[in-house]
Amino acid sequence: MNLLPIGAMVRDYSEENLYPFLDFMASIGMTCCQICRVPEEKLSSGGDNDSSRKFITELQKRKIEPVSIFLNLRVRSGGNGLVSLPERPARLVSCCRQIAWGARYGVQYFTCHAGVFPKSGTQEYDAWITDMREMIRFAGDLGKDFLFETGPESADDLKQAIEDIGEKNTCVNFDPANLLIYNKTDPAEFAEKLFPYIRLIHCKDSRRPVEGAAMGKETILGEGDTKFFSLLDSLLKKGFRGPLVIEREIPPGEQFRKDVSESCVKLAALRGKYV
Repeated sequence: MNLLPIGAMVRDYSEENLYPFLDFMASIGMTCCQICRVPEEKLSSGGDNDSSRKFITELQKRKIEPVSIFLNLRVRSGGNGLVSLPERPARLVSCCRQIAWGARYGVQYFTCHAGVFPKSGTQEYDAWITDMREMIRFAGDLGKDFLFETGPESADDLKQAIEDIGEKNTCVNFDPANLLIYNKTDPAEFAEKLFPYIRLIHCKDSRRPVEGAAMGKETILGEGDTKFFSLLDSLLKKGFRGPLVIEREIPPGEQFRKDVSESCVKLAALRGKYV
């Protein structure tokens, strides 16, 4: 993996949309991607199938490295991520299948929103930690890392969970925008507390909820309240050199590509100070 590769999330696997999007990524200088929710057609036959091989070949043609997978929790609907029962066993198995698929094709980091954590010190929490530890050990046996995607948990709660799991391949996919969207820990404070665990950064911006709203709103990168480029600069000064994955949560189209392109240029300029 190159130092500070810049990329985007790949979400649409239909041929009419996928390959033009990969061309767009390559045209603006992106060299990595985060695969979002591996479809079942790619997981079949242990992942060694025409659909998978074609996808990976198309990435290789464009010199785009799949550095991460955002895991699909598609087994059964509803529930609280990887926390609630009876969904948890099937979802953990599904995660393991996607980790095995990704390992076949050189993916290093596997992430997802784990759900709202149970209260520490309860039997529910201890059982969840035990189950998460087994899934993370599976990733570790393959030489891979599991990354908690930041979201509804505080920095202290996430740090405690990582320490309780106790596996060295338990890390963080840092999304500063989510912390404001969920009205949680200030991103700079979060980064200070969790820096040793951060392996990948979602380049996304947002504002906290306005009065009366349950959730905050995403913004164009650099126009929200995360102070994104100042925050990223501080992380680079401290030695972060992992992937920078742009996430823009608006429908695909002209505005999406404009926002992603401009974000890529700004990230490349900042990266140039360090590598």
